[in-house]
Amino acid sequence: MNETPPRHAAAERAVTVLMAVVPCGADTARRILTDAARAAGAGLRETAEAALVLGGGGKPDAALGRALADAMDEARSATEPAERPYTRLLPDPGTIGDLLKRHRALRRRALAAPEDAAVRDELDDATYTLCVLMGRRNAHTALRSAELLIGAEWLGTTTRTGRDRNPDAPHRFRGTGTHRRSSS
Repeated sequence: MNETPPRHAAAERAVTVLMAVVPCGADTARRILTDAARAAGAGLRETAEAALVLGGGGKPDAALGRALADAMDEARSATEPAERPYTRLLPDPGTIGDLLKRHRALRRRALAAPEDAAVRDELDDATYTLCVLMGRRNAHTALRSAELLIGAEWLGTTTRTGRDRNPDAPHRFRGTGTHRRSSS
């Protein structure tokens, strides 16, 4: 039987909403729910219903609203583990741009239909892919890094016209003095 039992339906819809709002993966959204319930001294179902109200643009009960906001902020600001400085390849901006478009569309669909498990799974996959491509463990940080990477091209900080005419032309990033070859 693949149906979600009614007592868990609100929690799963809330997970979907939190994945779209924070943004985060399904596991992090479940942790947000449990952390907020514990902090507010409320049940999981009550906390899930408050998250659904929040996702719908409403204002949940003050204590639950504050607990949810705190848990969401904690998920967004989770620190990345300290790593040795290293040089890594940047992902292809075109690929990242396509993934960001898909991720945004899935977030809108998740908010519109939080009961749709297929949308929740697709959003979780897109979030995971974004984290992997950006080399980040935190979905919010990965999303922000991807937006900054793409934003550099959208704001005209790279020489797109030169690349568009010649796909093998190197890019020059302002202020860095570095070149990179397009992988398109």
